[in-house]
Amino acid sequence: MVHDNNNLRSIRTGEGGIMTEHLKQPGFRERLAQLGYLLKHTFTLIGRDPGIIRPWIRMTVYGLIMINVFFLGILAITLEFGGTGTLLLLAAVSMFFYKHFYYTRQEMRQSWLVSETLQGRQRGAGEAGTRVAELKSIVRSIGWMDILVAWAINMAQRSAKAGALVRLFMKGIEEVWDLLNHYLLPSAAVDGYGVREGVSRMKILQDNVPETLVGVFGIDIASRAVGAIMGPVYFILILLALGLGLWVGESAPAFYAGDIRSMLNGVEAEFLPATMHFSWLPLLLAIWIGKMGSMVLERMTTSVKVIYFSIFYMRITHPDDIIPEIRGDLDGYLKMEDPAPSPVTPAGDAVPE
Repeated sequence: MVHDNNNLRSIRTGEGGIMTEHLKQPGFRERLAQLGYLLKHTFTLIGRDPGIIRPWIRMTVYGLIMINVFFLGILAITLEFGGTGTLLLLAAVSMFFYKHFYYTRQEMRQSWLVSETLQGRQRGAGEAGTRVAELKSIVRSIGWMDILVAWAINMAQRSAKAGALVRLFMKGIEEVWDLLNHYLLPSAAVDGYGVREGVSRMKILQDNVPETLVGVFGIDIASRAVGAIMGPVYFILILLALGLGLWVGESAPAFYAGDIRSMLNGVEAEFLPATMHFSWLPLLLAIWIGKMGSMVLERMTTSVKVIYFSIFYMRITHPDDIIPEIRGDLDGYLKMEDPAPSPVTPAGDAVPE
């Protein structure tokens, strides 16, 4: 796969100075190609160890519960169950806040399990949990930084005073943090480095990148691929919801929005019916379904990125600890050029061809 070198951005690491490697922004087609490659080969490469897949399942279940609680709260309030709806919405907000810490913990578990698999050791979920429990202060630090970045970006997007340059700058901060976060996870899980140490070591990591992987270090893997996929899906869902909303009409009084013709001040259009009663229930359900699909794809994408960067981290920092049977195949996978990387079994041995 050829990486697009256009639209480069410098990464400022703070403690470690300015990295000379740049964050390479892939184009639309390349984002989808990267995501497709990672989804196809990542779990094959590290083996189908349920311990590695389990954190993704946990994060997905958590995200789906959070989304369903939120929309159930809206439904409850609309159906005049105000007390229940309020409690559900408060629970959803609490889950939304706590997800930053929960996701970080699960991603760190996954990163540690990947590193152990590459070294030929099969570990269980309990051992991963014990390892991450030793790093709880680092988990909290990363979680709080994730919240801070998300809050700053949200404020910039909502503020009427924020100009285009501010929004562009915050978008760059989001992309840089995403990249830093995926290096901080294995740095903490494998070597126990805190956030400050992990950030300060970014320049050292860059300098230790093998010649065969030069240019890969700063690539923003599968950047915004989920949005690129879900955009058309949302468009279709909303079109279907608008049609169903007109068909449902007044039959669901609690969700009745009114007559569209009246809302448009009786705009003259002879080809339209005299009355167009609209229900927003199908629209709510369409957004609900879309959010759940987006959540599943987002968590899957995040998991393969955690695995990818954990493998890359091990390749840079602990190349001699990787089992010989798989060591030579990693570069092709990391550059996303190997059409069929050799898998590693749960026991850590390469599967013979």
